Amino acid sequence: PRDSWGSGDWALAYHVLKQAGETLPWIALGRDIEAAQAALDKLRESARSLPPGEQASARERYLREAAALDKMLLEYSFLIPSRRLEKGRLPPHIAARQWDSALGA
Repeated sequence: PRDSWGSGDWALAYHVLKQAGETLPWIALGRDIEAAQAALDKLRESARSLPPGEQASARERYLREAAALDKMLLEYSFLIPSRRLEKGRLPPHIAARQWDSALGA
């Protein structure tokens, strides 16, 4: 909503971009991050139902996609106008722990 931008330069910039059907790069990237996080959540949710022979390749895929998400998170941290908008990071050891936890390991 426009009210969340307050007044001044940021509100004007947001209004102009919105009228042109555009958005700020960090907002678009934030949406991509949310979509990537949702995809990782789905992969984790399906982990337990995988046959044992497919779990290793699924884990590799999960870790690749988690690494791609982490790159987006890093880029996002450089684009945002305020540190309070940070979304954190997803380092490889955390992603691996999330996957292993989803399998009950």
